[in-house]
This record gives sequence, structure tokens and C-alpha cells, in this order.
Amino acid sequence: MGFPGGGTPEKVSSNGDANSKQVSSPDEGSAVKPCPCDPNKTMSPQMKADIDAVNKKLDTAIENNQKNYDAKVATYAKKGWPHDDNIANIKRRGDELKQRKKDLNDKINECACHGDGLMNLANVVYNEAGSHSMNAKTAVAYAYMNRTKGNPRAPNSASEISHYKSIGTRAEGVTDSNAGLFAKNMTDSIEAACRRLRDKDPAKNDPTNGSTHWVSPDALPKSSSGCGGGFFANEGRCFPTWTDKRWEPGVIETEAEGVRRGEFIFYRGVRY
Repeated sequence: MGFPGGGTPEKVSSNGDANSKQVSSPDEGSAVKPCPCDPNKTMSPQMKADIDAVNKKLDTAIENNQKNYDAKVATYAKKGWPHDDNIANIKRRGDELKQRKKDLNDKINECACHGDGLMNLANVVYNEAGSHSMNAKTAVAYAYMNRTKGNPRAPNSASEISHYKSIGTRAEGVTDSNAGLFAKNMTDSIEAACRRLRDKDPAKNDPTNGSTHWVSPDALPKSSSGCGGGFFANEGRCFPTWTDKRWEPGVIETEAEGVRRGEFIFYRGVRY
């Protein structure tokens, strides 16, 4: 097969001191040095099958959009109507789907030398930060690799990464309506994973200062209705108790530069 073309947090700053770490912006050009390989040779049969499943869903979305476009054009022609924004929008969506599929596969090929580890890490990033900024995605990639001691493996259990699904299972949920967004967010997640995997000095460049855990405050339950066991009220949300020194004495909180506090807060010194 082929792959078509609690306490006061540390603030990670860019003031040039020893704690200065900044996630490269996509606007600065690609932060990833290509390591192109043939995914057929670097990835396992299961991973290739999972990526194939994603591509098939994207192909279906592209084909269905083309059928919709052709039907609309035929109807307009039969009724003598001029093409309008409706026709143009359907065509534009088809072009966008094709481009996003290409971008996804180009990114896989660009970083395929990392093998299954690339997609394992990208899938964790997608799971945790799929709709978030590139800075947030990159920070999650570093923190997860800290947790696994540099092994880009899939999570061992739901207690390690909640709501995690394999890429093949994710593909099952791709529909015509969400295919384009899925491809974009997965492409960005692969970019973030590749940034971390190619980093020769991750301890120096880690935007999370060695964190192994994180929370996304915007996604936590509001504390107005009370917090259950293992959680406490903080900043109007229910935070896990392991984020606070009263329960986890060694915990240290970090905010990664370029990542809103509502997006993610990172932690190191957590015992589990």
C-alpha cells in the first residue's frame, strides 16, 4: 500500500535565563527537519492499516462531496440557473478536503523515520489537544514523553490517558462533515509529535520544564455544583487533588509559554 503525496506557577519565559523555553511558532517556518522514509518500511502492519482506514474515510468524504457537486451542477443546468455561492462553496469544500488529505499524508511521510512512535505520540497529542493551539500540542508532546521516559508508546491504560482511542478506532468516527477538521487537527498533532521526536536536547527545550502531567482547566467541571472525591474547587473549576500541595506535597505547576492557562497547566513531581 502507499501513502499519497497549587501555588504560584512557574512561568516559562523567553528572557534568556536558564528556565527560558519557547515553543516554535508555525509562522516561523517548519520546526521539523524532514526525515523522509517509506512508511511501509518503518511502520507496523497495524499502524499502516489504521492510516489506511483514515485515508479511506477522507476518500469517501471527497467522493460524496463530488457527487453532491455534480448533482447540484446538473440541477442548476436543467433549470437554467447560474452558478451561485452554493455551488462555489461545495467545490471549495472538495478542494479543501483534497488538500487536507494531501497535507496529512505529506506530514506522515516527512516524519516517517520515527515509525510507529510518530503516530503513537501524535495520537496522544490529538486525544489531549486536538483542537488546541500548536504551542499547546507541542507542550503536551513533551510532557507525555517525560511521563514515558522518552518512549513514544501508546498509553498503557485509561488511567494514563483518559478517553484514548487507537487511530483505527478514531477513523470509525470520521464523517463527511468532520473529515476536513479531523485531517487538519491530526496533521498538526503529527507536526507537534515530530518536533519533540527530532529534538536532540529535549530537557533544554522542554516548554513544560519536565512536567509529566497536565490538566485543561477549560474542560474541567465547574465547581458551582460541588466537586466529587479526588477533586477540589479552584478557579471556579474542579481540579484533581494531585495538582495541589495539600495532597501532593512535591507537585510543581508550570505554564508553558504561548499556552493559555485555560488551555493547559502542566505539573511535575506527581507521584503516580
